[in-house]
Amino acid sequence: MNEKVRDFFKNNIGYFAIALVSGIYIATALITVEETGKTISQIIADGTIVLFLGLFINRIFDLQGMLSGDRDERVQSTVKLHGEMVVRVSPYIEQLDDWCEMKNREAMKIQRTKILASAGMKYEEYFDEDGVAKGFTPDAAKLKNKLTRTDELHRIRCYRKALKLKLTPLTASTLTSEGGRKQDPYFLGRTKAQYETRTGVMDLFSKIGTACIFGYYGVALVQNFSYAALIWTSLQVVIFLTMGVIKMYRSYMFVTDEYRGRIVKKIDNLQKFENYIIASGQKMPKIIGMEV
Repeated sequence: MNEKVRDFFKNNIGYFAIALVSGIYIATALITVEETGKTISQIIADGTIVLFLGLFINRIFDLQGMLSGDRDERVQSTVKLHGEMVVRVSPYIEQLDDWCEMKNREAMKIQRTKILASAGMKYEEYFDEDGVAKGFTPDAAKLKNKLTRTDELHRIRCYRKALKLKLTPLTASTLTSEGGRKQDPYFLGRTKAQYETRTGVMDLFSKIGTACIFGYYGVALVQNFSYAALIWTSLQVVIFLTMGVIKMYRSYMFVTDEYRGRIVKKIDNLQKFENYIIASGQKMPKIIGMEV
């Protein structure tokens, strides 16, 4: 996608959507909406066709948006830099798993410390350096006292929350092969497959509703104009195209923003590993990379 065209489309997509929706509304002045009187089997048959048409159009626009995102110069340069970083650290790849484990323990300690601190509790009193729980014994006297019961229950909840805390583990395979959350620094973002699965389910439900509407309702032109069915079908297609264009734009933005951000986070962690290797006195091969 040409950069000027992309920027123009990006800056004016809202106006395009408004124009299409306005055109659809104006076109409804030529028709009247009424029940078709179709049987249940006819509604299902017609609705199924509309359903698959909508899903097909959205899917094509979705793929086109992701392809356009993959061709974006920023995405390509980021993917290239990630490949260079993998090559750069490859001589010390056997140390990457241990480093990841160390960073996982650090992240777990930091997040648990924050949780416990909200109740005035110290991490060292409840977990050792490896993150193993030392145990927690509620203060029975405080639980019986109305003035201190609430605070003690809060301490219990914080300890349980810290004990059950789950974070996305950082692994060597995740960093070197093919996303952030609050209190989960190593969640790198969704993969393309995860994004496709989620959006596919959402599309299915939205199209089922649309299919039922178009299946149950039909149209008749004022004064029985003979092009009613053609106009109604055209309106459906325009609606699907509008939804598809928006879907394409969202898919493009996913690749250029969220998915690219996932790769940037991988590069950032590989650079941290590189600094760790250098700090330990080991030399790293020099590879000239591109800026993210």
